[in-house]
Amino acid sequence: MKNRYLLLAGGVDRKGIVFNLTKALKKHDFNIEDSSMVMLRRTFSVIMLLSREGKYDVAGFDPEIKLFSKKFGMAMQLRSVKEKEMMEYGGEARKYTISISGADKPGIVNSIASLLYRAGANVVDLETKSSEKVKPHAYYMFLEVDLPKKTDPKKLEAALLREGKRLGVHVSVSEVEKAIL
Repeated sequence: MKNRYLLLAGGVDRKGIVFNLTKALKKHDFNIEDSSMVMLRRTFSVIMLLSREGKYDVAGFDPEIKLFSKKFGMAMQLRSVKEKEMMEYGGEARKYTISISGADKPGIVNSIASLLYRAGANVVDLETKSSEKVKPHAYYMFLEVDLPKKTDPKKLEAALLREGKRLGVHVSVSEVEKAIL
């Protein structure tokens, strides 16, 4: 029986993190189904959806992964994910991309997320970047969202544009072409 696990890890970036982590996973027969690994300034974050046939050997894997965590200064969490939790989200949803740019300030992500939440949207990808090379610091946010059929995309776009104006940022909304998916 296939078992799935969610692995989360993060710490200050160092060479060898990906190689050594994936070496330990391979040794214990984990398959990396989906992953996202990213450097945020000088930190490195890992999110992986893993699978393996049968349960893993806790006595063998846990000490090895603790040694990896200590060697690389990574905080790490591994949890089981039930098949029921793996049900694909969406179905009838339409995909949109939203980009935000402007001067960095607290509350941008929360303000946009609040509007999307109230509209019934599901955020499926979110990336933020800030640059301290210019004053005021430049801020960029890119989102991919699923909108349910009941949500009017034009009304949501108008609300996002009003919120962007209030925040002093530029907002752009585009429907993702089905052919791209």
